[in-house]
Amino acid sequence: MATPPHPRARGRRPAAPERAAPDERGTPADQDGTEMTSQAHEPEPTATQTAGPSLTVAAVARRLGVAPATLRTWDRRYGLGPSEHLAGSHRRYSAADVSRLLVMRRLTLEGVAPAEAARSALSAAEPSADVLGAPAAGAEVIDAFADAVPMAADPPALVAAAAQFDNAAVRWMLARVHPRDVLAWWTDLVQPALEALDKRAALESPGEHAAPALVAAAFSELRSRAAVSAARGGGAERGEAGQADQRPVVLAVPTGRSSDLLVHVLATAMQENGVRAKVLSGPRTRAVATAVDRVRPAAVLVHVAADGGAADLEAGQTVQAVVDTAPEIPVFLHREGVGQVELPANVHRVRTLTGALHEIVAVVG
Repeated sequence: MATPPHPRARGRRPAAPERAAPDERGTPADQDGTEMTSQAHEPEPTATQTAGPSLTVAAVARRLGVAPATLRTWDRRYGLGPSEHLAGSHRRYSAADVSRLLVMRRLTLEGVAPAEAARSALSAAEPSADVLGAPAAGAEVIDAFADAVPMAADPPALVAAAAQFDNAAVRWMLARVHPRDVLAWWTDLVQPALEALDKRAALESPGEHAAPALVAAAFSELRSRAAVSAARGGGAERGEAGQADQRPVVLAVPTGRSSDLLVHVLATAMQENGVRAKVLSGPRTRAVATAVDRVRPAAVLVHVAADGGAADLEAGQTVQAVVDTAPEIPVFLHREGVGQVELPANVHRVRTLTGALHEIVAVVG
């Protein structure tokens, strides 16, 4: 009688030849994006199940801030897969599985080769079940740098890493500089680096552009920071017992060119200070009234980029649209540099990012 395959080997694809290492921090490694196992090929449930909670692939991916395809790659190549099998469901990750993945995530962000990071993760000590214990108000994220040692801001080093398209080094610096102060992270590190890249002349290959690549990495870091702060403050969208989050929200509206990233920085700073924030994207002047009706914000922040008259005109129209739609809502206008924006008398003008943050938190928080 033929020996049955090991349960961990059932439903698997044949081992693929080694390819160039994918982006282990979230770029899907499997192009089709499909699950490697299905219920039709699931192993039979084991007689005994590991005690404690367990998570699906999607839930673990959200918690770690990576794509599900990355988790499948780590499982296939390095054996960092889910160990639990429940009747009628896909394989699930235990507390020990998630703890090992957390080690893998941190080491790859720090630039360690994936194979070496996997060896360290597999040899990590067995954790308690508290790794999967109920996070604050249903949070869906684990802070991979909760106990990491911060590093000093070094804009030239960030520019050099971005110019070499060294994504691991870029993400490593973005995650470790001012991990709990996103405004300082922006003013001390990201803004100077972007300004230096804008002034830098370079011959780049097709598809390579250092400044947009750094902006994309900065947005990714902001998503991680916002998720962590939302988890600590009671959940991004859900409160206790699965109820909708009833905390007040601030609507942030960028105007002018190249202001979106800065507004997302300020919105992330609000969440770090316990205030929920939403950023309006797209054709904002036409959409702001609809957004105000839908969100019913406790306050509106309008940011004006230093683009000259066009941005000032757009900002004035945006503020007027908010006042016409909901005159009772406080409106704050933050402007870079000096400009002429005609505003109603009840609109608050703020000149600095810190001033905008403090005034909004004082009114809403």
